[in-house]
Amino acid sequence: MTEMHDTTSEPVEGKKKTPKVKKAKVEGEPKAARPRLPKFEDDKVITVLKPNAKSGKSADRFNQYYTGMTIRQYIDTMTKEPFNRSEGEVWADIRWDTDPDRNLIHVGDTVVDVPEAPPPKEKKSKKKKKGPELVSDNTTAA
Repeated sequence: MTEMHDTTSEPVEGKKKTPKVKKAKVEGEPKAARPRLPKFEDDKVITVLKPNAKSGKSADRFNQYYTGMTIRQYIDTMTKEPFNRSEGEVWADIRWDTDPDRNLIHVGDTVVDVPEAPPPKEKKSKKKKKGPELVSDNTTAA
């Protein structure tokens, strides 16, 4: 016969296991830091605030916006060839571009005036690094 080992092992002296305390989950607590931006009505008008604001494939999509275009016109353009995007993907682009932190396009009842671009910042002149001064050995002793 084989001996049965005790499966209820006691902690080894010097090493005591402490159970981990799990964080209590609060239901209804939002996961995102801010709420999702709402969908706009189809007849709202787009104003491009920052032309050529993107690069790569997103630039191809962004450059389809033009001032005076409606949301529905943009969705129709993006869901057809050559883009073949789903409406959900198009809405994600619109939300991203209208986000107040980015402010690439404006969507509203009418076209709005595009604000003037701020003047370019003046370039700071580069200062020469000051290193240890070199002492020349051209001094003559009198």
